[in-house]
Amino acid sequence: MLADIKPTTHDFRKLARYLLHGKTRPSPPDRVAWILEQNLGTTDPELAAAFMEATAARSRRCTNACYHLVIAWHAREQPALEHMQAIARAALERAGLAEHQALIMGHGDKAHPHLHMMINRVSPVTGRAWSTAHDYARFDRIMRELAEGSRFAHVPAHCFTPEITDATPRKPNRRATYAARRGADTDRIQWSAREARAFTGHINEKLDLASTWDDLHALFADEGLMLEAKGKGYVVGNAGSYVKLSALGLQPTIQGLIKRWTPARSPPAKRRHTTQPLVDAVDLARAFRTLGLAEAANVRAAIQEAAATRHARLARTPLIVQLLASLRKDLAAWTAHTPPRRRPTSAHPQREATKRRIQPARAPSR
Repeated sequence: MLADIKPTTHDFRKLARYLLHGKTRPSPPDRVAWILEQNLGTTDPELAAAFMEATAARSRRCTNACYHLVIAWHAREQPALEHMQAIARAALERAGLAEHQALIMGHGDKAHPHLHMMINRVSPVTGRAWSTAHDYARFDRIMRELAEGSRFAHVPAHCFTPEITDATPRKPNRRATYAARRGADTDRIQWSAREARAFTGHINEKLDLASTWDDLHALFADEGLMLEAKGKGYVVGNAGSYVKLSALGLQPTIQGLIKRWTPARSPPAKRRHTTQPLVDAVDLARAFRTLGLAEAANVRAAIQEAAATRHARLARTPLIVQLLASLRKDLAAWTAHTPPRRRPTSAHPQREATKRRIQPARAPSR
């Protein structure tokens, strides 16, 4: 007993027609053996599809609400009608689909007994869609649990059973196949997990003897293999097959060997960067004196002390910095002179001239 999940779609009517007639016309007379409904109120496939479409329209985010699930038994097993229907309802309940709409249809056109379920992912109660995350693993677990309570044998899903996939080599993926058609050497198969573990146990004993990259290449060459870069990592293999270096689980790891064989680089010396202040104590003392916030003697002492500090700092700085400081000092001296005050011009110049003529002369002081 196993569960087979088909790709989700949005077309309930198309799936209903397929469940009724199949891909060929006319359909075999014994194709549909029985029909069972859940939360629909009808066993008519066309009417059930219309009800499901109306319910699925409640969800704006779910675009593929039509879920197709197949439960099949081995040909030597002949489950009774009530057993098949009970397992179908139990599978829906354990998957969290008990309140959803479903049309269950048993077929008799194959040598092995099987049933199809057209399920609406959108709940008619809440309007939310059932999540398909990890649905393969969930239904595989449900089939295993249901098989334990019945007399039927459970056929595990291929991709979730290590005891089946452990010794199975991985075929090239679609990208590698297309690259091979263009002439690239990428149509090699990957080692199985069992082969990788066996090679890891054999090569780990010799890995400590390698001290350079040449030794590592020679080590793999003795095994009839070649170490080569691929993408962002490395692979080990030959003309017919390969394995990712990260999949071997070597001890020590390749990253550890890279750190061991790569000479350590001394960190570059840090350059001390000191910024020259744009305004120092001399400028502040002069400003305080101009504003009348400090005594002349204190300002003079502060200027002398700050000037000595400035000269000592400039003696340690490059020539260009000294020139900039000298220019800054000259500029400050030039801008320190206040321009002479100009007498305000009067709006009546003749009246002002008359006042100056009639003003009596001052008597000389004795």
